[in-house]
Amino acid sequence: MKKLLYLALLIPFITFAQRNYLDEGNKLLSQDKNKEAEELFKEAIKSEKNNLVYQTQLGLALTNQGKYSEAEKQLDKVLSKEPNNTGALWYSGINNFQNGNNFRKAIMYFEKAYPLIADTSPQFFAVNFFIAKSYRNLLYTEGLTYDETSRMLETSKEYVKLQPDATDAAQFSAFIKYVEENRFPPNVKIWRVIKGN
Repeated sequence: MKKLLYLALLIPFITFAQRNYLDEGNKLLSQDKNKEAEELFKEAIKSEKNNLVYQTQLGLALTNQGKYSEAEKQLDKVLSKEPNNTGALWYSGINNFQNGNNFRKAIMYFEKAYPLIADTSPQFFAVNFFIAKSYRNLLYTEGLTYDETSRMLETSKEYVKLQPDATDAAQFSAFIKYVEENRFPPNVKIWRVIKGN
């Protein structure tokens, strides 16, 4: 009888002693154990299918493994339920940037995340970096409109202002100077730079 009473008292605590999937998964991500993180977040989603944090982190684990198509589908699911989910927007931008196939799509996601990121957050300099760098890649491939060039300059300058000691700050500054001295006037539809210029 004593054993049964003890077990009855223990059951509520057993039920509430859930696994901390988020901490475990994020630890795996920080250790670059992305496959393990993917499996853990899939398990977490089975236990809590509506948890968008688990779903978003699964998207990151997939991106980190170069599973860009799977990551995009996963993150799109989150954004269909919560269009202003900062994490999903950020990771979607990263996913498209790393994939290298669609810098315009990367910019779209980063621009949606931009107003949701506090200017005191470490991600604020990073969002400026990724937008500027995406536009820069497009300048050398597809070309940019006058307004896109202006946005590239704006985010490049913000990045340099926020990260003056970064290893690439001088390179960014030289690029800003080059663009300001050579950009085409507003009446030119697309400005494309051939690398080496």
